[in-house]
Amino acid sequence: MKLTATLLIALTAAGSMAAGGLKGKVIYVNPGHGGWTANDRPIATINHEVMDTLGFFETKTNLWKGQELRARLEKAGARVVMSRTRNGYVTAGQKNATALDRPETWSDENGAQQITTLQTIAMNVDSINPDYFISIHSNATGGDDGKLCNYLTLVYRGETGDDYAKGSIERAQQAYPIVWDNPLTVWTSSSPENPFITGDLTWMGATPPGDANALGYKGYLGVLKHRVPSFLAEGSFHSYQPERQRLLNRDYCRYEALRYYRAINAWFGGKPDKAGHIVGDVRSASEKFEHQLYHGVKGSDDELRPVNGAMVYLNDSRGVRVRAYRTDGEYNGFFSFFDLKPGNYTITVEKQGYAPVQMGVQVKADKVSCVKPRL
Repeated sequence: MKLTATLLIALTAAGSMAAGGLKGKVIYVNPGHGGWTANDRPIATINHEVMDTLGFFETKTNLWKGQELRARLEKAGARVVMSRTRNGYVTAGQKNATALDRPETWSDENGAQQITTLQTIAMNVDSINPDYFISIHSNATGGDDGKLCNYLTLVYRGETGDDYAKGSIERAQQAYPIVWDNPLTVWTSSSPENPFITGDLTWMGATPPGDANALGYKGYLGVLKHRVPSFLAEGSFHSYQPERQRLLNRDYCRYEALRYYRAINAWFGGKPDKAGHIVGDVRSASEKFEHQLYHGVKGSDDELRPVNGAMVYLNDSRGVRVRAYRTDGEYNGFFSFFDLKPGNYTITVEKQGYAPVQMGVQVKADKVSCVKPRL
């Protein structure tokens, strides 16, 4: 694959800057998958049948995360390259393509490159040689949908304990506790003290050193076969049904992207953000919720009924309403208020049929405050 001379020069120059922080750093973001095919991880949800593009497709949620990550990185001064900025791109001639799919091209009608072929992405990354590479995904337990399994996985090229692109392990180890820090999900295993960080060959049970791609790089995952220290993030398990319902909320995906951003910013020694954030979920205090497509871990908050259509009002310390959020209809109860000035706030939650609930919350710079109102 060829880059235009102007773009290549600009990226090379940016990549050579040694100043602390993200300013001028080149970050390559790969939102995994890209099409609307059966290979792009569609799964039925409570409101949507399988293959409904309004429901769960890993293609869609990965892109939501990548778009938010790009926006925050660019705001901090980084130069961001994305393998794709659209959904629905597949390799030309792919047998499983649907009417929603379009062949990948070097650039779309707006001049943004679109790549979904793994080897092509790897070749693009290797030619640019960015300062940081991340591939964004979510995981699944094969055909065993509904299994109570959910943990964060970071995968690098090589064998466990032996990263073929040196520096990958260190990046994954640094990122793990920051990305893991999500009080709204239910982690069934792994922790910052016991992280699931692994080489792709070990993870897939393949024989080392794996097959080489066109550039000669060996390993298992095609998207990691390049020279750049990097990792692929399986941010959670979308086969864990309550998590899949959360992933239908774009702001929940933005919350995951925020954690990737904080990890990358910290890696480059960036200054802490001045703003803080609030995330939370609204659930019944006593009603349990179960559906054929919703089974939560016993004894966890995921057993409680998520409240659809609840109004969440945010007032500042003067009592002035500054934001409002309506929880969606996807049985997750999620709400968020991003990029707030530090200070004391009050959250009021209202939903017909329930008594209103009011909670105080303190917002701190570069921190995420998590609240869990129960009606």
